[in-house]
Amino acid sequence: MSDSSVPDAANSSEDSLRKDLENDLTIEQNVRGDRTQTVGQVSGGAAFANVEGQQIHIDNRTYQADPETVKRLVREELRVAHTEYGQPVSQGLNALVELMQVPEVKAAVITFRVVFQAACEQIDVIANYKALHDLLHTLEFQCYGVIVQAARRFPDDELALENLMEYELTLQDLLEELQQVAAQETIATSEVRWLAELQKAQAELKSATITLDIKPLKRTIWLLNRVLANQPDRINTKLTEAARSLRLPDLVQAMQFIAKNLTGAQLDEQKLQQFVQGVEILETLNQRLGALVISHDYWQSFDREMRRIESTLGQDLIELEMSWLYLKEQASGLIDADADAWTIAFQKDSQHLDAALEAQHPVKIRRYFRLYRKRASQRFFQVDVTLKRLCEELREVGGPLASVLRMME
Repeated sequence: MSDSSVPDAANSSEDSLRKDLENDLTIEQNVRGDRTQTVGQVSGGAAFANVEGQQIHIDNRTYQADPETVKRLVREELRVAHTEYGQPVSQGLNALVELMQVPEVKAAVITFRVVFQAACEQIDVIANYKALHDLLHTLEFQCYGVIVQAARRFPDDELALENLMEYELTLQDLLEELQQVAAQETIATSEVRWLAELQKAQAELKSATITLDIKPLKRTIWLLNRVLANQPDRINTKLTEAARSLRLPDLVQAMQFIAKNLTGAQLDEQKLQQFVQGVEILETLNQRLGALVISHDYWQSFDREMRRIESTLGQDLIELEMSWLYLKEQASGLIDADADAWTIAFQKDSQHLDAALEAQHPVKIRRYFRLYRKRASQRFFQVDVTLKRLCEELREVGGPLASVLRMME
């Protein structure tokens, strides 16, 4: 390999690539007046190329995207078994670290230091919100639920007392882990003030086990329930926002450029192939993540509309009757006709509700609307879980990405 082959390629194309990145990554171009976003911002892959004139409108946000492509990617991701993205991408980045032992390769990568740094920081944000969400999930099932069960037998049952003493230690450990995550720079202090309620809950639980008084135990349960009723949804929203604003396309394009200019160089062929494969998998993850973000925003908006309608359902049916045509039109946005068993069932629920409204049958209207909403909530939950799984896959990339950055120093 000549001394100048890789650097020359990098230098000659750096300006043009950076211009391309600036054009493609108008994701933060959240064109502040109309909140227009391109899918390139959140998914940025080739799958969303050439989509001029094709838009998806969700509340006050507009995505420049082909609805059919989004449907296909979401459908594929929901259907497949747990696909691993993080591991092959991590292997590719680790291979790049080893390839960077060659000065020319290191020089080519350093060209995109800012891109790697930004991606690393953004992935760190996602990782921290995901960690908070997971710890609250653990709090609910390994602490709150068992405390509620033990409280029914407290203070007369000695085993219940022993259990509560153990759960108090579990709560203390979880609180320490939560505080460690909350101390990260990417988490604002205002976002984790609820940790004070968990501290109070732990103190009340300890007091209950010492005094054998049921009152502090009830306060413990109330405090834990208050946190679990509010914070997981808020953190989930933050996690989704972080995924939406992730500039992963920058990293994909930078790595594609590096891989293209390393091909043919006299390097370890196995490491080079690992890196190339990692780039390909990262592009796929990028596309799937973007599609899931759009789908999540869609279902969240749809869920808010149904919640609003259901809140008036016990009083009268006017809100549902006035909103039904709009709701049906909104439902058609990102739903595949006859795509799967869920879609077929959801369409049948819609037809039953249509018929009940036409017949002005109040009992059936309420029954079919609740079935319709329950079915939609099932898909929203499925999309939400899948999006969090992709964020988890992305979190695996953070460590190897940081190793690449350290090699640039």
